[in-house]
Amino acid sequence: MLSDLRFALRLIATHRWFSVVVVLTLALGIGINTTVFTLVNAVLFKPVPVPRGERLVTVAGQDLTRPDSRRSLSYPDYLEFKTNTRSFDGLEAAQGQGAVISESGNPPDRYVGQRVTPGLFALLQIPPVAGRGFSAEDGKPGAPEVLLIGYTVWKNRYGLDPNIAGRAVRYNGASATIIGVMPEGCRFPNRDDVWSVLKPTEDLEKRTSRQLQVFGILKSDTDIPAASADLNVIAQRLAKEFPDTNKDTGALLRTFHDTYNGAGIRRVFITMLGAVGLVLLIACANVANLMLSRAIGRQREIAVRASLGATRWQIIRQLLVESVLLSLLGGALGLAIAAGGVHLFDLATQDVGKPYWIQFSMDFRVFGYIAAVSIVCGLVFGLAPALRASRVDLAHALKDGTLGSGSASGGKLTAVLVVFQFALTVILLTAAGLVIRSFIASHNVNDFVPRERIFTARMSLPGGKGERYAERGERIRFYETLVERLAGAPGVTHVAMTSHLPGLGNAGGDVEIEGQPLAKDDKPHRTALNVLTPTYLSSIGLPIVQGRGFNAIDGEAGKEVAIVTAAFAAKHWPQQPAVGQRFRFLEGQERKPKEWLTVIGVCANIVQSPQDVDAPPLVYLPHRQEGWGGMTMLVRTGADPAGLAPQIRAIVQQLDQDLPLFEVRTLTGALERNRWFLVVFGTLFLTFAALALLMATIGLYAVVAHATTRRTREIGIRMALGATAQNIIRLVLSRGLIQLGIGLVLGLAGAYASMFLLGRMNMLVGTSPKDPLVFSAVAALLVLVGIAACWVPARRAARIAPTVALRVE
Repeated sequence: MLSDLRFALRLIATHRWFSVVVVLTLALGIGINTTVFTLVNAVLFKPVPVPRGERLVTVAGQDLTRPDSRRSLSYPDYLEFKTNTRSFDGLEAAQGQGAVISESGNPPDRYVGQRVTPGLFALLQIPPVAGRGFSAEDGKPGAPEVLLIGYTVWKNRYGLDPNIAGRAVRYNGASATIIGVMPEGCRFPNRDDVWSVLKPTEDLEKRTSRQLQVFGILKSDTDIPAASADLNVIAQRLAKEFPDTNKDTGALLRTFHDTYNGAGIRRVFITMLGAVGLVLLIACANVANLMLSRAIGRQREIAVRASLGATRWQIIRQLLVESVLLSLLGGALGLAIAAGGVHLFDLATQDVGKPYWIQFSMDFRVFGYIAAVSIVCGLVFGLAPALRASRVDLAHALKDGTLGSGSASGGKLTAVLVVFQFALTVILLTAAGLVIRSFIASHNVNDFVPRERIFTARMSLPGGKGERYAERGERIRFYETLVERLAGAPGVTHVAMTSHLPGLGNAGGDVEIEGQPLAKDDKPHRTALNVLTPTYLSSIGLPIVQGRGFNAIDGEAGKEVAIVTAAFAAKHWPQQPAVGQRFRFLEGQERKPKEWLTVIGVCANIVQSPQDVDAPPLVYLPHRQEGWGGMTMLVRTGADPAGLAPQIRAIVQQLDQDLPLFEVRTLTGALERNRWFLVVFGTLFLTFAALALLMATIGLYAVVAHATTRRTREIGIRMALGATAQNIIRLVLSRGLIQLGIGLVLGLAGAYASMFLLGRMNMLVGTSPKDPLVFSAVAALLVLVGIAACWVPARRAARIAPTVALRVE
């Protein structure tokens, strides 16, 4: 083996340009594979960065009549599990909430917050870096409100004040005291910044009030199936003791990753891993072709070895050592490429709501993966050429004439590899084309909206029991006053409030159309829903095509109205005017009907959810009718909208000093942030496809050029017998184009069958997974590139003088 290794090193150094091409090809294939595996590892496999993170699990309720369901736990059920289970080192609970911190002389800020049981951070073994943690006394009813804040809050709001512990603030409008600061990077369980103590309340202690997430650390000698069985024994007992609230309710135990990484996220990253797997296969096929061509050229050398007593296994071993060594060199360079790729992806996803515990970095799994891939690739692309080269006909190979001695089987194998490369390239190009087309389409969605002149910011009025704005009328008055004040601000031309900005989603509900009663088993009509103030449609430039818009009194008792889009009207009243018709929303599984709504206007169509290919038609309801607390302001100006932020904040503070604005952006910025995945994943797929196309093109060129060189004497004979340059070009082109055609047909079939994955991942906007334009463009591109790859060696062959060709051997 050492002798084989020394010889392989000498051979690599001797044929340095061949080696460079092979190493670079493998480095690209292995590098992008390692990049994506690093991302997949961070999202799906790495333990949460807390002590014993590999044993961190979540506990939820499960409707046994629907096994795939998952729901939060009630506080009494949590206490039963915590007290009676023997499978955990501990169980603790959390309840998500909005978190607004305000104080005199410091504008309010809104954060992501959690109410947690006092022992949560002790269970996770995460102590504060300043102050103290929660104690059991903090969780008793009537205890003063205390807070733990995240390191980022401490840094950005308080400038790392060393005396932060004991600071009095207002938390969601009530008095509270900051008692400690959590370590940098701790935002458990997802992206949280502020934690208060979960205390028993009358509402929380109801078994029908299911609001809690529950976290546990499995004992070291317990696995998930055993712990799940333990919890379900308790759940069965509770179902018997409390049949009114716990009937058919079980316990659902999952790993932390399974809970917080939904099927959609898994599908995206696994699909990416599959895509780069195709690139690696193309790279291996390309290198295999190069190695096969070289092995055919080394037949005389191998024959000499065999005649001197080398066994077939020794010859195969020598060739495999060389291919594995080349692959390891490619893997080493690929590791550097992967490090750069991971860093770029991390930068691109900094501000997209990535969970704090997802850290895109390399660990032992990644290094093990790249080592295994490098060795396997060396064996994969080296085995076929080694087997082919080791079958030596000594009498034939030792003759002087070798150029024409290649067997038909070698040519067939290279042809199969080229077809394989082009088929995989078609699939990658189609995926990239669909994502790019979606990105372009997303920029053209709702192009009538003057997005570059619109300022947006979200607000959430605290409307819980006992809080300000608890009454619907208070919320209505606040927003109406705010709209009036904003409309008078310098530079403002339009002001409106809406539940959802144009192109950024919507609420939804089921409706019943008057005169079209639903039978018991009929599926109700699904409808998209937005709530807004009367000036919204004019602010975004959406015209009313029938009837009128909302006025100041629409939505009051007895004046329940709606505006519908043309699509809604065409669906439900295709043969009659929609204005004056009525429909109503149905609440809950019982389909409890709400009040009838009269259609007062029909507006033009608008796209609210670009990623939803089956989006239901849209209706608008007046805010005075609904009184929602969470709304988004939309302020239109004739100048730069970003410059409005200070005066808008000041106006809001005049109305309520404890009310923060959040997600403050221009509408253009909000839409771009919503499209980040198209930019990032579109760039990735385009990179994969470009590399695949480059390698497939080089592979086709190399095969045609090598085959042409081997047929040089035959070409000379043909030309001597009267063949023209066009005949020779046609002869050389035919083989390459046949391979290209077969690969194209197989690739289009594979792409047509597999592109539905992109649709399931909601990565397509304004286009179909079967978009004929994309498929046609991919086919045309492959044909042009393939012809170019074949044309160069064909033209070179046609220019060879017959006398030179006949003397080649």
